[in-house]
Formats: sequence, C-alpha cells, structure tokens
Amino acid sequence: MKVYFIIILFTALTTQEIYTEYLIIDLDTIDTFSYQIPSEYDNNMSHPLLLTFHQWGGNENSNYYTQFDEEANNRNWILLSPYGGAPNNYNHQGMQSMVEQEILWMIENYNINTQKIYMVGGSMGGATGAIYANNHLDPTKPMVAATASASGILDCERRAIEMDGNNSMIEWFGGEWYEVPFEYHRNSAVYFEDSTQSMHYNLQHTPLYLDFGSTEPHRNHAEDLYNLLENYNMNMWIDENPQGVHGYSVFDEEHVCNWLSQYELIDNPNVINVNLDEPSRAYWIEAKGQLNNTDFIRIHTKMNEYNNFDLYNFSNSDSIIFHNTINENNTELIINIQFVSNQYFIGLSGQDFNLINEIGASGIINNNSEPLNINIQNQVAWISVPNTELEKIEILISYLSNDINQDSIWNIIDIIIVLNYILGQGELNNEQ
Repeated sequence: MKVYFIIILFTALTTQEIYTEYLIIDLDTIDTFSYQIPSEYDNNMSHPLLLTFHQWGGNENSNYYTQFDEEANNRNWILLSPYGGAPNNYNHQGMQSMVEQEILWMIENYNINTQKIYMVGGSMGGATGAIYANNHLDPTKPMVAATASASGILDCERRAIEMDGNNSMIEWFGGEWYEVPFEYHRNSAVYFEDSTQSMHYNLQHTPLYLDFGSTEPHRNHAEDLYNLLENYNMNMWIDENPQGVHGYSVFDEEHVCNWLSQYELIDNPNVINVNLDEPSRAYWIEAKGQLNNTDFIRIHTKMNEYNNFDLYNFSNSDSIIFHNTINENNTELIINIQFVSNQYFIGLSGQDFNLINEIGASGIINNNSEPLNINIQNQVAWISVPNTELEKIEILISYLSNDINQDSIWNIIDIIIVLNYILGQGELNNEQ
C-alpha cells in the first residue's frame, strides 16, 4: 500500500493560511482534508492540534463556518478538518484510519504537540472524538488529549432504534443494528443497554465536554453518559443551561477551547479498564490475539508502587503484554493474577534483553515460596505458572553491569502473559 498526499493552497483571505490536501492510497484518492496554519506559527515550538469533524452532509470546509478556526489562530493552534471519506461517514473503522493517517502526516510535516491533540465536532461528528479515543489508546500513535461533543450521536444502536433505522449507519456498518450489533457498539462512545458490550470504559482518562440543544434526543445520550461516567472519569463538563438547537450551534467556541486547553494527554495511567474491539495496545498493556472477533477483549489491571501489578479481569484473548515495566528504582516484579486459567506463561522480553544476567521467579501460596520453571527462547524468558492458586509471583532480575544507564532500564523488560499453552520439546506451542 502506498500513501500519497497532494497539497493545494485553499485560501489566504485571513491572516492564517488554509490548505487542502488529498489522501491517496494505491493511486486512489480516498479522502480530502483541509488544515489551517496559524499566523504566528513557529516551527521551533510545538503547537496544539485541534481537529474539527463536520456534521452529516458536510465536508472538510464546513467547519470554517464556526468560530473554531478563529479560536485556533488566536491561540496559535494548528487546525485539521477531515472529510472522512463521505458526507455521512458515521465514524466507521475506515474513516478512523483515514483520520489517523492525516494526523500522522501533520506530525511529520509540522511541529505538533502530541500531548495536546484536541477533537471537537457537531452531530454526526460530535461523537467522533470520543469514539476515536475509545479505539486509539496506543501511546506510540496519536491519542486524544480531550474532546468536545455538540449533539453527538454517542450510542449508534440507541439512535438507530429512535429513528426506526438509519440508512447511513446501515451503509457503513454493514447492516441493521440487530444484524451487526458489534459494528454499532465498536463505533459508538457507549452502548447503554449492555455495559459488557460497551467501550465507554475506555474513556476513563479522556476529558469529555458534552453539549446539546435543550429539547433534542441527543441531550439524553449526553446526560446518560455523564451519569454513567460520573466518579469514574474525573474530568467532564456538561451544559446545565443549553442554548442553540442542534450541532455546532450549541457550542460556545471560546468556552470549549478554554476548557480543552487545560488538559494534556494521559498516556501512562495506573489503572487500565478497557474493552478492546481488536487486538491492540492500550497504554502500557497490549492484547495479542482475539478468541471471538465479534466480542470485546476485556482487560482490567492496575499498576501499584514498586512494580506491583494486579490483573483483575482478562478475557477473549490468549495473551497480554505489560510494556515498560522496569524502572530505575526497582528490579523486582510482583504480579497478582486474579483470573482463572488451567495453565499460563509469563514472558519477559525487551529491546535490551541481552543485558539480563539472571532471572529468578517464584510463586507465593500462603506465604510459602516455590520456584517456577523458566525457559528462554528467542530472547523471551517464559515462566511456567501451572497453579492458579498463586497469591502473587515474584520475579528478580540481575544485570550484567551495575553501571547501566538508568534511563535505559525503563525499556529493558516487557511482560507477556500467555494463557493455555504447554511446553513441548523445549518450545512454546505458539508463534508469539
């Protein structure tokens, strides 16, 4: 696959410069987007990036009829306005992929502050920031620092039922809500009817701004989401005196940008509680493999002090990786695993695996320590854990040199937990 971008100067009637560009894959133009460079842009300093998502029937230039382009220019922010492949895109996976590629292009070509990527949108685009945040939690890729919704369709299934069907959702999700429910749920900010099939858990660390018209059904979506996340997401704002009718008209753009500007990306939280729609990374954990691809991968884990990890819930995947788990203050890992499995392995690996001199592992049952078998293959130390009654696992690591650069220790080890595999002929029965 080859990706091309073509830049066209769109207009320069104001003090800021606006460009239009095309996303081309394999010689096929799949999307158009425009972006604005503030009049005081300085390539020697990083600039926040504000993404604006159009309403149903709009395009990449519709958002310049709001005040967000003026607000961005006044704040020295760069503004990106995607088309999303169609005027009725409904936040499907392909549309999200387009947006990610366009953000990456902006990062490559301009000095973007990746800790301050903000998203706003109206109506169909109103939920995009939250949906993108749900689906993009990998800190090695663009993530959402905070997002604002104006009349957002937060629960696609609920809205389809309220409307007695929605042709655009049917087009992009591949069927009615009762035919392909997983597609509706994975492309929504929340699924109110069944929390086990909802991605709202993923929004715990994403600040949310919720606005709406006083009499529209989207108000119920926003208020219900706010109530659901209250005391779970600690950075939310909701309009208690709504103005306007629907979409962008309900926003006070200055207030929105003031609110967004106080937040930076949270990409290393202590608690991770997520439903992943596909094998992927979420902060410092990563699921590898998906047992049922029409159900979510459930992960709930916590990182305490001194490399103490609690894994409360892990399902619908065969393995999980804990990334970057050694720091300069401690070389002991303690893992409390609270799920049931007949047998599993913990794998230790990393970019500086060769610096490890010795690994010792033991399982603790009723305060008694028993050594665990370790098998090293392809620069992964696999620790066999056959007993599910373990209270915790202690892993001690020594290094070849005592004068290792302390900054590099953080990157030495990733932990991989693999479920239900057996050792045979000195090799693991998988391709990880």
